[in-house]
Amino acid sequence: MNQNDNDSGNDAALLAEAGGTDADRSRRLGFAIRALGRTPVSIFYQSSDLTYQWAENVPDAMGGGDVVGRTDHDLLPSLAADRLTASKLKVLEAGDPQRFELPVNLGGEVRWFDVWIDPDRDQGNRVAGVFTTLIEMTDQKRREVQLKNLLREVSHRSKNLLAIVLSLASQTARSSSTLSGFVGAFSGRLQAIARAQDLVTDRDWRGALMSDLISRQLALFRGDKALPVKVSGEDLVISPSAALYVGLAIHELAANSVRSGQLVALSGSIDVSTRIETLADGGRALVLEWSELGAGTGGEMEPLTRAFLENVVPLAVEGSGSLAADGEGMRYVLKVDGVHIA
Repeated sequence: MNQNDNDSGNDAALLAEAGGTDADRSRRLGFAIRALGRTPVSIFYQSSDLTYQWAENVPDAMGGGDVVGRTDHDLLPSLAADRLTASKLKVLEAGDPQRFELPVNLGGEVRWFDVWIDPDRDQGNRVAGVFTTLIEMTDQKRREVQLKNLLREVSHRSKNLLAIVLSLASQTARSSSTLSGFVGAFSGRLQAIARAQDLVTDRDWRGALMSDLISRQLALFRGDKALPVKVSGEDLVISPSAALYVGLAIHELAANSVRSGQLVALSGSIDVSTRIETLADGGRALVLEWSELGAGTGGEMEPLTRAFLENVVPLAVEGSGSLAADGEGMRYVLKVDGVHIA
């Protein structure tokens, strides 16, 4: 029996162990290749001169199936081709597999691949070529980038939020004469921040709708009776940072009314309106106006609260704020720069 007879016998034995004939194996191979086409996996084989001998499931941007006889530099941008070729030469020389991630600009779009390069050894254990497996991971990379950006944004916003909370704690402590007074005032302000933050989160960090922002803040003071508050005007979305400060401003105005104004007396009216104003330079601003009318309104506001409404909030929204109060009523006007209008 010659060597070919031995090889045939070995092949037959292997086929028998695999449970089929040559036709069975061909059928299974054909099915495997078709199944491969439904995956992001591409397989290539190159001889020792690094020309492609065959390939399966080649990405369209790499020429589809037309790769035989070509090289990496014929199919890929120079940077990606240089990296691939250098790695394959190492495999040919040392016989050690290589694995790495590779960004490739294909058709004007950066796509990412998990690259596996394995040696093909002949009967003499010499490396005769290389098998390359590309597993596309572009979607995964995009999700990773989005997640990193989101985490960076969350970290940034968390730091800003902590700065706001610390500032409020300091301001509340300066204006509180008792511990219980501090706890009550500070707790209310924290709730105001939380409600504004919830609205921002509900809109995927794109901002908050003014009508929602106003109603959520007033709901903290609703109690068992409907509030004499009328809300009108343009309903716009404002930026996340503006939403926090505008929400706090509404909370401070409502809290002041509970202490000395309309929300206690229930004998007059409170009008809250919003409108867009065109500025002299051609820009625009969102104008929020809070007006309390009737006997018992417009009581003296705490100096620190007045400073917060006239200085801190306007600075945060890159606008202006003015507060006027007398025995007959109170009027607060806040202008929010157009950059904070979605």
